[in-house]
Amino acid sequence: MSAEGLQDSADDPGVRLLAAAVRNIDPRELLLVHSGPLPGLRPGATRLILDVRERSSDATCVPATRFGARMDVPAALAEPRFAAAVVWPRAHLGKDFSEACLALGALALRPGGRLYCAVRKNKGGPSLARVMTALCGDVEVLERDLGYFLYMSEKPARFDVDAARAYLAVEYEIADPLLGPAPLLAVPGVFCRKHLDDGTRALLLELERQDVLGDRPPRQVLDLGAGVGPLGLWAARRWPEARVLAVESNLLAVELVAENAARLGCGARVTVLAGDGLPTNGQQRGHLDLALVNPPTHAEPEAFARLIDPLKSWLRPGAPAYFVVNRAAMLAQVLGRSGAELVTHEVPGFSVVRATWPQGR
Repeated sequence: MSAEGLQDSADDPGVRLLAAAVRNIDPRELLLVHSGPLPGLRPGATRLILDVRERSSDATCVPATRFGARMDVPAALAEPRFAAAVVWPRAHLGKDFSEACLALGALALRPGGRLYCAVRKNKGGPSLARVMTALCGDVEVLERDLGYFLYMSEKPARFDVDAARAYLAVEYEIADPLLGPAPLLAVPGVFCRKHLDDGTRALLLELERQDVLGDRPPRQVLDLGAGVGPLGLWAARRWPEARVLAVESNLLAVELVAENAARLGCGARVTVLAGDGLPTNGQQRGHLDLALVNPPTHAEPEAFARLIDPLKSWLRPGAPAYFVVNRAAMLAQVLGRSGAELVTHEVPGFSVVRATWPQGR
């Protein structure tokens, strides 16, 4: 699975423009702000990563962290020391995340350092150029290629740190009756940060409609691909004795699941694992009573299968896994070859699938 599309970005015109602009800079003075690797770059740059799948040995990888009101800047960025910072906007994560990336890059630059951003003109280029101007006082178009603009700003000696940090303090609250009395906290850079996504809503409504597990409350629940925690925390609220394992690859979301569990008063019963799927071994292997999964059905079939296949060995025989998907055929193919028995309920735009693996299968 590509890490939010980054592993397949080498042919992107914007990535090529950025790579050419910083190729001759000493990599020790280069910061890649959630932009992924750049082709032809020498090892040794500092790279902010949003996802566990972005870790690599050719750069100093700094995990994403939620700033909010705390403003806990990672130690690697505490001093404005970089000569150049690169931002390749990830449009599917929203304009607010791109703005935060630009602000973070500008904060990390030393005076006179250069902030680079490559973006399509018709995909928010002028808007991000205005943000760069607000941060640094000016912006220049260095090159154009296939509708992409390469923007550059130089950090002035007099730089408004507070104005830049305001872009990092953006937070959202996801309030919904299905989630209980306390809203979930979310930030730019996570999946569906402003409201409960339609797939999760469909699954929760179906779970509430059904008498899930009847009078046998689960002791161990898995939330695979947890996001900021709506499914796993719903389970923790519904079954006050249950323990929840939430697995998520987005590092910002991992931090938020733990914080949201604490806000809901169930932090002691929720374990959060930063990972691209289930670990190869663990104490809960073979002992889970219930799995809740809103999987990334946009993923390639092989990557999707790697995520789903281990579930059988983590669940007790006969224990159910509930999925919500908009590509039910791919899910059915993956689950069918493992011997799962499937019950599918169609809802508008989605399929809610209950899978069980009887003993001996």
